[in-house]
This record gives sequence, structure tokens and C-alpha cells, in this order.
Amino acid sequence: MVLQYTALGDSLTTGRGAGLFSPGFVHRFGNMMESDLKTKTAISIFAKSGLNTEEILGLLSFPFVQTCIKGSDMITITGCGNDLIDSVFAYQTTKDETTFSRASAHCHENFEKMIAKIAEIKGENPSPYAIRVFNLYNPFPSIDIAGKWITSFNSHLETLAAAPHVKIADAYSIFKGKEQEYLSFDGVHPNSKGYQAMAQAVHKLGYKELPVS
Repeated sequence: MVLQYTALGDSLTTGRGAGLFSPGFVHRFGNMMESDLKTKTAISIFAKSGLNTEEILGLLSFPFVQTCIKGSDMITITGCGNDLIDSVFAYQTTKDETTFSRASAHCHENFEKMIAKIAEIKGENPSPYAIRVFNLYNPFPSIDIAGKWITSFNSHLETLAAAPHVKIADAYSIFKGKEQEYLSFDGVHPNSKGYQAMAQAVHKLGYKELPVS
């Protein structure tokens, strides 16, 4: 049996910042699954640097992405980091805090739509599958309002885990206080150590939804 793993998202899913020839979290997590479940893992990645949650949701309307999702056992999603960065820049200009609450609501709504769209693609009586959504770490620890906004967004994101297939991978806690160790030279994307920590965060959630676990 080959386990099908599909990764959707932004630059975190592409592994930006990991360094030349160093994998992001996707291949690291895929290797962990192979080792734990004693089965080959086939990985499909649909992601691009700079995508916001609306654009990630849009990926699910492409027929070839839908085909992959339909056969997937494991699905991971990263998103909202670009929405966050846009909000921080907008806030620094306008000092309008509602910029954050609007972005937060928009991201959350798009994540809910992604979960619903995946369920729709899977159809009735699907074979067991798991979805892992990463929450946001804070690359701006010196900007108080960013920390406040991310904490609020992440607690709201937890409600997604009410769906039976969904668990939240906690990037926020593992990066907190370790930003210098885990972020690459751009101060925004993880480095190789950071991606290893992300892989461990999603690995820790296990695979009890999957038939091979």
C-alpha cells in the first residue's frame, strides 16, 4: 500500500527558507510517516510563495488538484501568513487595529471553506483521511499588536478541529521564544531547524484517522 499525502499552502509548504537541498516540513513529515507506518508515501505539493488563503482555497477548484485530494490519506494546509504580513504593513501605516480582525475573520472563513471543499471532493462514505492545519507562529515578536492578533486568530482556528478529520498543528508554541533559532535570515520563513520543528509538530498529532495506523 502507498500512502497518498497532499500538501496545500503557501511558502511554508514549498519550504522557502530551508536552504539549498534542504527539505521543508513536507518531505520531513512524509519520511516520518513512512517510518512510523512502514509504508511508502507518495507526496503531491500544491503551493506557491505569496499565496493568501483565498488563493489556496482556489487551488481546490483545479481538476488535477481535486483528483489528488480525492485519493489522499493525509492532507496538510499552511496559510494566512501572507494575510498576516499584509496586515502588519497596513497597520504600520494606518494604525487601524480592525485591519487585523478583518484579516483574521477572512482567513478563518477560507479555512472553513477549504475543509468543506475537501469533504465535498471526497464525497459520501470516503475512505479514512486526515487533515492537519498549521496555526501561525509569530515572526514579529517585537510588534505587540501582531502577537495579540496571532493569539486571537489561533484560538479561533481551534474550532476547525471540531470536524472529525481535522487537527491543528501548533507552530505557534514551538516557535515562541525560539524565533532566532528557527527563522531564516529573512526573519519570516523557517530555516532548516524550523521546518524540522514543524514536521515534529504535525507528526506529534499521530494518524489515528488512517486505516494503516
